[in-house]
Amino acid sequence: MSIFAKTPKGHEEIETRSGGLHPRMRRLLILIDGVRATEALASMLNDGRFEETLAGLEAEGYIERAVGSPPVTSAESVSMPAVTPAPGGEGQLELARNFMMNTLKAFNGPYNKLSLMQRIHGCSNREELQALFADWLSSINETHAGRKRAEELTERLQAVM
Repeated sequence: MSIFAKTPKGHEEIETRSGGLHPRMRRLLILIDGVRATEALASMLNDGRFEETLAGLEAEGYIERAVGSPPVTSAESVSMPAVTPAPGGEGQLELARNFMMNTLKAFNGPYNKLSLMQRIHGCSNREELQALFADWLSSINETHAGRKRAEELTERLQAVM
């Protein structure tokens, strides 16, 4: 559970509309008050792209984590934990599969890209998973936040493959 507050840039955007925000981003920015947890905001908006919108507002400096707010966890975070794979084998394949599915959920939402997630889950070896890399990267690049992090995410995925 994390709590975000508007930055001075966020308050200015509410008053002047000078940033040209997408209506979805503006709605979320208006609701962010430094009190409501992200889970409450997500349920209020019922938006499948909530995580992407939140990450975009933070990346562009309209919001920041409120003082005393715990670190972001789960799909709310687009940062994946550092992993130390076992040397080869099923454990490493499982780490790569989980990384690909978790990043898709974080950047594209939990219900978008279900077909790709199913194909990733069904991979039984490294070669099958590598064959899906281009589809995974293309999906990550569909979002603004994903495009910003694509190179880093690619490096992290390759480290566990």
